[in-house]
Amino acid sequence: MRRLLDMSFVRYFACGCIAASLQVATLAALVETARLEPVYASTIAFYFAVVVNYCLQRRFTFRSDEPHLKALPKFLAVSTFGAGINAVAFLLLSTVMHYVVAQALALLLVFSVNYALSRTLIFRTGSAGEAGGTEPARAAGRASSGK
Repeated sequence: MRRLLDMSFVRYFACGCIAASLQVATLAALVETARLEPVYASTIAFYFAVVVNYCLQRRFTFRSDEPHLKALPKFLAVSTFGAGINAVAFLLLSTVMHYVVAQALALLLVFSVNYALSRTLIFRTGSAGEAGGTEPARAAGRASSGK
């Protein structure tokens, strides 16, 4: 189980599920209570979830100590690209299915793209499948585990 949790993809998926759940809940609240159009509500909810996702991915998934001033703008750029994918996929899917299901499916597509971009452009350290922290973070992990 520990090896499974050490894999960045699994951690990315777990953190992404938390952010996605927040996004879908926010989407539903904006559509049902604020009566916003679903595509607009989806985009607003997407950026709300981006804040949570950045904190989780930086700390838990990639274990990065890259300064926020470097990592955050890159994360926002990747997220904005993801927001575009989300909006187009959501718009198309929501014409043929319930908006919550459409959002879940759109997020699966965004998840795939964002993982690849986050791993290579934002928090690019470590080897595939391993914790992606910077060298000091990995060294600290080895020291605490006795390796």
